[in-house]
Amino acid sequence: MKNLVSFLQEVKAELSRVIWPSKEEFFGSVVVVVITMIAFAIFLGLVNNVFQTGALRGFEYLVFSR
Repeated sequence: MKNLVSFLQEVKAELSRVIWPSKEEFFGSVVVVVITMIAFAIFLGLVNNVFQTGALRGFEYLVFSR
């Protein structure tokens, strides 16, 4: 039990040294992350669509070209 109390005191001391971001910095970072995620989702969706279309057309060419 002594170790747990000591650990929690050390955690509290360390967290008091942390420089927390302001509300504006936090929400600015959230906006950047959300926009980046949306951009990557659109990009990966387009790449997936291109590969899927290419694979389907290649399969049709191989199967039905004879």
